[in-house]
Amino acid sequence: MSEEIQFEQMVEKVKAALAGAGTSSGGTMLPTETIEEIIQLVYSRNYIRGLVSALPMSRQTVEVPKLTGSVSYHGMSLSSVESGTAATETSQTTGQITMTLKTLIANIPIGNYLVAYGVEGLLNVLRDDIATRLAFVEEQMFLNGDIVITTAYADNLNGAYNASTNVLGVNATTNDYLLQFDGLLKSAGATAVDGAGAVLTLAKIREAMVNLAVYGDNRDSLALIVPRVVEAQLLGTTELQTVDKYGPGATILNGELGRIYGIRVFASNALRTDFNASGVFDGTTTNLTVALLFNTRSPLIGNPTVASRRFSIGFEDEPTKDRFVLIPREDIAFGVRYTEAICKIYNLSTA
Repeated sequence: MSEEIQFEQMVEKVKAALAGAGTSSGGTMLPTETIEEIIQLVYSRNYIRGLVSALPMSRQTVEVPKLTGSVSYHGMSLSSVESGTAATETSQTTGQITMTLKTLIANIPIGNYLVAYGVEGLLNVLRDDIATRLAFVEEQMFLNGDIVITTAYADNLNGAYNASTNVLGVNATTNDYLLQFDGLLKSAGATAVDGAGAVLTLAKIREAMVNLAVYGDNRDSLALIVPRVVEAQLLGTTELQTVDKYGPGATILNGELGRIYGIRVFASNALRTDFNASGVFDGTTTNLTVALLFNTRSPLIGNPTVASRRFSIGFEDEPTKDRFVLIPREDIAFGVRYTEAICKIYNLSTA
């Protein structure tokens, strides 16, 4: 058997593993088992998916109700009862938020030479990389998303993208996934906490707890997300109960650092450390950061009920370019029902 025939068979073998088809001149999909493995990797590596509620969506846009006002209770005296006087009528008032599924997509060309020259375990490498990157992109969206595009993206909390001065910024093509939804940082309520340019202290965390008001009553429903640089600061805090001291039976999510006052603390690489004193990027002051304390029942992640729109990877053969292309795609929605259930601690030192 000639070397050329052996090479062609090797290429087709890898394609079969990747795309579930030995030969293909058109689009096919990765086998269900591989898709499920990637989904499980994404969910396990994105701790926010384990924290907040999921909303199954059978339509692209769904209106989600929320309470904007509650009922009032009144005392009833004996004379009121005897006279038949009714309590003052009150009713719950409601509002709504709009959840819209958006599509995240990638285009991954893979040269046939990778197969020809003995790259082994290609499927595992690709699967792990696709899942890892998607999990991080989701985390960035949920935390730093901002739909503002005015003044050439300079008004966006992430600032305008610049290859040398702001690689984490946004424009129409670079990091544009951050333009799809308003994340937790952008959605935070008005009662924020000023860190005064110092490191995060327990006093500032307590102040944020107070600012959450009724949404802070149940500490089991609270989460504190800090950047990695603040994680190092908190590790020196005696009040931090680290995960190794939780005891048997405790549920620990990926990225969970420990607990302070019974509140779960998560360390994230997605929260930026080059913000100004207001908690946004301006390109001038670039040495401050933020933390987020929020009630986990307020944010919602929308997932399509149509399996092929939940997550899929298309496959396209391009013989004239001596390559094949993988096209990962996910539909996802994100929204916050109660902005007052999120407190931003800004103007924190990274030193």
